[in-house]
Amino acid sequence: MNTILVIDDDEMDLQLMNLFFTREGFQVVKTADGPQGVDLYKKLHPSFVFLDLGLPSMNGLDVLREIRGIDEEARVIVITGYGSEKLSTEAIRLGALGFVEKTWDIGSMMYEIKTALNAFR
Repeated sequence: MNTILVIDDDEMDLQLMNLFFTREGFQVVKTADGPQGVDLYKKLHPSFVFLDLGLPSMNGLDVLREIRGIDEEARVIVITGYGSEKLSTEAIRLGALGFVEKTWDIGSMMYEIKTALNAFR
């Protein structure tokens, strides 16, 4: 079974993505902590990482750098509520496969996530 690691400090987003990815047939591992996310990546080498940039414990771009330092082939898709062209450009430069902005429209956000996921399956 493919594993997805979700690193996000918003409990509602963690639960929503857990439900969504489980329904898509993935095993989901989740954490709200950047350093713990890096440790989980080292242990699990998941199929995909969905990473929030606005983490309180560690900057999401730093988490991305560390994960890509562990595995240059890591498939990381950034999800953030603080989207900007500068952030998305930096995330892509650091190796993120995609950049999805969190929205209040859950259906649209899940569609964007599914599209990103299917593009790299």
